[in-house]
Amino acid sequence: MPAKGPVSMTWQTIFCFIPIADIVASYRVKRFRWYMAIMLAWAAVSTGIQMVVYPFEENSIYSAKVFSEETGFSWGYALLGQNPELGIVMIIVHSVVTYAIAVYLIRRYSKKWNLQFNNQ
Repeated sequence: MPAKGPVSMTWQTIFCFIPIADIVASYRVKRFRWYMAIMLAWAAVSTGIQMVVYPFEENSIYSAKVFSEETGFSWGYALLGQNPELGIVMIIVHSVVTYAIAVYLIRRYSKKWNLQFNNQ
C-alpha cells in the first residue's frame, strides 16, 4: 500500500539492495510503473550490450555442441564461455550499474514524494 506520509530515505535506499523490496519501495511512493519501465529498459539495453561485447561462442549454452557426448556439459564453461574473466567482469558491472540506477531512481522518487508533505 502506498505511504500516507513522508518515507524514510534511509529505508528506501536499503530496500534497493533487497530483492523484490525495491519494487515495494517504488510502489510506496506511487512510481511503480515508471520504475519498472526504466528497469526493464535497462535490462534490455544491458542484454544487448552483453550480446555485442560477449557474443555466443561455439561452446556457449546455446550451442548444440555443448550437449554432445564428446564435450560433455559443464555449466561454468557453458555460461561463461572460453573467457570466464570477461563473463565475471560483465556480471559484476551489470550488477553495480543496476543497483546504482535503482538507488538513484528510488531516492529521487522518495525526495519528490516527501516534498509533497513538507509544503503542506
